[in-house]
Amino acid sequence: MSRTSAHSTFRRTMALMAAGNQLAVILDAVALSVEAEAPDTLCSILLLDDSGRRLTLGAGSSLPVDYNAAIEGLEIGPNAGSCGTAVFLGRRVIVEDIRTDPLWADFKDLAAAAGLRACWSQPIHGSAGEVLGALAIYHRQVSAPGAEDIGFIESAAELAAIAILRQREQDELARSQARALAAVQIEKDTASNFTTFFEVSLDMLCIRDSDFKFVRVNRAWEKVLGYSIAELEGASMLPLVHPDDIGETHGHMERMRVEDEVMGFVNRYRHRDGRYRHLEWRARRVGDMVFGVARDVTERLALEAEMSAAKQAAEAANQAKSDFLANMSHEIRTPLNGVIGVVDALGRTELTPAQREMVALIESSGVTLERLVSDILDISKIEAGRLEIEQRVFDLQDEFASLIDLHQVRAQEKNLSFRAGFGPRARGEFHGDSTRIKQVLGNLLSNAVKFTAAGEVRLTIDAEDPGGPGQPCRVTFEVSDTGVGFDSAAAAGLFQRFSQADTTITRRFGGTGLGLSISKALVEMMGGEITAQSTAGRGSRFRVTVPLPRNQALEAYDAGLTAVRPDAALASAQQMADRAAPLRILLAEDHPTNQKVVQLILAPYGAEITIVENGAEAVEAMRTGAFDLVLMDTQMPVMDGLAATRAIRRDEESLGGAPRTPIVMLSANAMAQHRLDALDAGADLHLAKPVTAAALIGGIGEALEMQAARAARLAVGA
Repeated sequence: MSRTSAHSTFRRTMALMAAGNQLAVILDAVALSVEAEAPDTLCSILLLDDSGRRLTLGAGSSLPVDYNAAIEGLEIGPNAGSCGTAVFLGRRVIVEDIRTDPLWADFKDLAAAAGLRACWSQPIHGSAGEVLGALAIYHRQVSAPGAEDIGFIESAAELAAIAILRQREQDELARSQARALAAVQIEKDTASNFTTFFEVSLDMLCIRDSDFKFVRVNRAWEKVLGYSIAELEGASMLPLVHPDDIGETHGHMERMRVEDEVMGFVNRYRHRDGRYRHLEWRARRVGDMVFGVARDVTERLALEAEMSAAKQAAEAANQAKSDFLANMSHEIRTPLNGVIGVVDALGRTELTPAQREMVALIESSGVTLERLVSDILDISKIEAGRLEIEQRVFDLQDEFASLIDLHQVRAQEKNLSFRAGFGPRARGEFHGDSTRIKQVLGNLLSNAVKFTAAGEVRLTIDAEDPGGPGQPCRVTFEVSDTGVGFDSAAAAGLFQRFSQADTTITRRFGGTGLGLSISKALVEMMGGEITAQSTAGRGSRFRVTVPLPRNQALEAYDAGLTAVRPDAALASAQQMADRAAPLRILLAEDHPTNQKVVQLILAPYGAEITIVENGAEAVEAMRTGAFDLVLMDTQMPVMDGLAATRAIRRDEESLGGAPRTPIVMLSANAMAQHRLDALDAGADLHLAKPVTAAALIGGIGEALEMQAARAARLAVGA
């Protein structure tokens, strides 16, 4: 390309760019100018795409369409023809003979079809030296460039570079302008949306200055306080604040001179009608302005106050109910202790058959009444969340033997068949609350016997050991009968309180409907499950499953089993009978009936009983006399049993080496807290009234054993 032709081509290119023509038009003009300068050549311009890996056609209208289509998207590389290699290497690539040059090994057939024999490719460089693409000049004959040809190619590539860079600048400018316009539009939309939001917000929005004056408020202020926007904007905020809230409000406002925000502050603002509304604030300082959001919480605070008052009233009522139940329990258990204790003692004397039958009737009625009182107390403790599940070791078969014997006798009295069986692994020692399990099982067996007129009652106890280590054993208790049963409609409310399967059952069999509800609550507290299946007129089946960890492996239990443990009450009775000297007992009890019950129960064992009628007399008796054991009532005049127990323990401590006398609480207060109170006061044991002979004798034996164990430990320590 001569200097004149190069200058002419440059001017045409600049004119095309100035006229705003597209890059393709400008590049095509450059290619045609090259071909016009050298009529025996063909020219194409390839551009590097945005990925920097492939070439795309920029100009080449004189080349066959099929050829251009074939090289569109050509991936650059060290052996990608002339152009792909030149762009990859960033330097000129001259191929004099396409047929023999290895760079064209994959493309020589394509070139032959287009009638191309030689290709000179010059990379197009940008202003920073980056490669923008390649300009290719094709010959139909084998051809090598001279020095003038090289200059010709370089000049053409420079013109293409100018056009490409100019187009990129224009594209970037257009994008910048578009972004600027979009930003302006967004700013306009944001301002419009903010104004709209400010006006329609249900919250009370405001902007105040450093002098505590409203700069701007929204319409929510009109709705909440009744003042117009014109009245508020420019006015001071503080005159609207309740006089009692001025100090704290002003303090928060001053604090925001150094801090950025205030959250959750509540004060009172005056309404136009003179009343005050509670406003909850969130505010943030930006420069000299504070942006605040207030919300009217007057109704919410009033509701919270009502709910708090209602909660306090409910708690007070619940406490009153608990206190009432505790007092009623004490009042009922005190005479009940007399009934059951005297009958128990009377049953151990010589009686005629008719007398023994009457005693049995009284005893049965007393047991029923005692169970009713216990059920009511259990409901109260469950509702208050104060019923506790204890964990202690018990022998599965030994623990339930007496329960099975009791209900077997009751079944035989009704001419019912009673069968009880243990599964192949249902034995051994377990951790759990055996008392509560017996309560549940006793309730189910009692119902089964009560609601069965003919046929049988069956108890099955089984145990399924876990598959993995550390998992509790699943112990299942199943009680089935051939009694009245119930239908599916009655099953829905079976475990609800005060509910029975049939209202006529209450008239036919009696009962409160509390037993199954309590049983369900107890089982679930132990992590178990209770279910029922029944057919009306054909009988029922109740299944209780409770997770109980074994105390030791079943094999170890079987290996260590040597003898059956004696009954605690019998062992204690024998121990009392074998004493060389009579057992000296101090009884602190103000109720004459209860005094007589204890005397009747202990009379056969020769115990020497000293009776005092209040705690103060008990303390004095301990100071002047010697006793082996104290039986202490809880509620007594002058000084109660807890205070007396604490006084006795203080006296023992003051005497230094004085032995600790066992104290057993005999209390009509049977809740768990009462037992804890007794132990905290210094008692060794707590027995709830009504007290049977077995329970009293067993308790005395346990307390004496505890004393002997303490004495042994002291002797070893000495």
